Amino acid sequence: MKTKKLVICALFTAIMCITAPFYFMIGPVPITFTLFALALSAFSAGSMSAAVSTAVYILIGLMGMPVFSGFKGGFSVIASPTGGFVFAYIFIALILGLCVKAKRKSTVVLLCTLALLVCYAFGTAWYMLITDASFVTALGVCIVPFIPFDIAKLYAAYVVAKAIRKRLKKQM
Repeated sequence: MKTKKLVICALFTAIMCITAPFYFMIGPVPITFTLFALALSAFSAGSMSAAVSTAVYILIGLMGMPVFSGFKGGFSVIASPTGGFVFAYIFIALILGLCVKAKRKSTVVLLCTLALLVCYAFGTAWYMLITDASFVTALGVCIVPFIPFDIAKLYAAYVVAKAIRKRLKKQM
């Protein structure tokens, strides 16, 4: 990787580490800013840079640094009922990063929908595994309340990333 790419990855890792710990609760699963930061990275720098940034963010959290929701860190976060969402982050970054090369808005919408489905699938399956909840219960806890917030986060990240991408192109 070129030095500039590494700096961009480090920048987006830092953004994730700074924004992700902040959250608000609407049930047993918090609404975090991680998806926004991850999407911002993917929409700005593309799939590979976003995946690297996300992987580094996850490794920092697994090493115990308090970068996950609620200023938590360590393996216990992955082992918790919401750990499945963390597993999904790298896949989400790869999918959303494809939006950088998308020519049509319909492709962007499709990729964002796919990314959310991956997020919800990993998170819900893990939640059901850890809590022994039924699918209907997990659906009501892990997906339904978050749909409008997640769509808003993706849209906001896409709009902000347009400006960032212009700046990055000038620098690269």
